[in-house]
Amino acid sequence: NVVAAGFGAFFSASAAGGFEVDYWALRHAGLTRREALKRVLGLGTLEYAILAPAAMFSAIAILVDASDHVRASMSWPWLAVFPGAALAIWLAQPDRAARWGRIDGRDGRLRRAFGHAVAGLSVVRSLFAQPRTHGLGLAGASLYWFGEMLCLWAALMAFGAPVRVPVLIVGFATGYVLTRRGLPFGGAGVAEVALTFALVWLHVPFAPALLAVFSYRFFNFWLALVPAFAARGTMARIRAEVEPEIRKAA
Repeated sequence: NVVAAGFGAFFSASAAGGFEVDYWALRHAGLTRREALKRVLGLGTLEYAILAPAAMFSAIAILVDASDHVRASMSWPWLAVFPGAALAIWLAQPDRAARWGRIDGRDGRLRRAFGHAVAGLSVVRSLFAQPRTHGLGLAGASLYWFGEMLCLWAALMAFGAPVRVPVLIVGFATGYVLTRRGLPFGGAGVAEVALTFALVWLHVPFAPALLAVFSYRFFNFWLALVPAFAARGTMARIRAEVEPEIRKAA
């Protein structure tokens, strides 16, 4: 129910998107506010920890291929993933994370946000540090992105716009710089426009790109509203119990 609701636009209408649904569920399960935020941010970081390196290596492949006259703005920015990952690894070192992830009641909003972010990074670090124990989380995130891109590729093929794998990955990742769970109303409208123009900038013809993106979003987002609607009773009950605390914390 929580997973279904998290992908439904009507249950993720807040600025935090579907991640707030995850927070409700974790608080309802008995986690403290601090631990729930840590895990929610860890989940969001894990998604990008899988997608961003794939986009970076795909961008490198596009840059190496001299026959691809792709806009530099679509490939070069992804090279920033490497220094970004290095910084994240540095911040997530156990001693440093324990020190900087500690939050005091007197801390300002920016300091608290930074502390929560470091705590989220430490969650992802533990997943990668113990793949035998937490391998299912890594495999699940990888399988999720693979399935998403496979659906988009199938839609492009259906409308006569075949693309090479690096182009598909870079276009998809650029269009999903913010995932649908991190956007209000699941990114309805925003994701369609961003993904369409990302593909066009990668030399996919506009008409097939537009049709493919709307077909893809129909199957991966709008149909998901059916199970999300079915989960409305469970989420309404969880929200009624947890939302007062969210408002108090804000």
